[in-house]
Amino acid sequence: MTKVCPNCGKEVPDDAHFCVDCGHDFIKKDSSKTFSKNNSNNIFTNGKIFLVLIAVVVIVGAAIILSFGSGGHGSEPVDEIKHEVDLTITEVDGWDGDSSSKKSYTLYTEAIFNKVPSDLKGYNVKTTYVDANGSDIGYEIETLDNVYYDSNYALSFGHYTTYKKPNPDHVNVEIIKDGKTIDNFTSKIDKSKIDYLN
Repeated sequence: MTKVCPNCGKEVPDDAHFCVDCGHDFIKKDSSKTFSKNNSNNIFTNGKIFLVLIAVVVIVGAAIILSFGSGGHGSEPVDEIKHEVDLTITEVDGWDGDSSSKKSYTLYTEAIFNKVPSDLKGYNVKTTYVDANGSDIGYEIETLDNVYYDSNYALSFGHYTTYKKPNPDHVNVEIIKDGKTIDNFTSKIDKSKIDYLN
């Protein structure tokens, strides 16, 4: 058996306490709060509760994403990254040589390694010689374990040879780990120390 809702005209089961369409209360007949399909202030009709729930989920989700994206646990601020290699460039020097066919010019860099990781695997040293215009003269890439050994003295590396007389202005030493530059050291070159430039 069914009955008809006096508020919206929907047929509902005879034992229903509320209308499934408009929410009319059959028990509380004198209720001044009847629910109408046309009542725009009622969030519980016409699926509006579903929209409210979606909005809450979106807001909570956005808050969680923003909290993780702004440096939550496990991320290290860029300023606090600890350098794994530290060195001081002490000098850039060079020599020239004559072969039977051409004259060659070699540049090399000397540096004191203040700090190196215990495991040198995966580290490379790229030494680039640059002229006063900012153009690369040439570079040399070596593994760090080929360059470094425990010493209190400056170590030489970055031996670059060319057949065109170079005019270097500064040297740039990059420490590369797994293909990414993790540190960079630059030093002006004192040309008076390189014989073939005087």
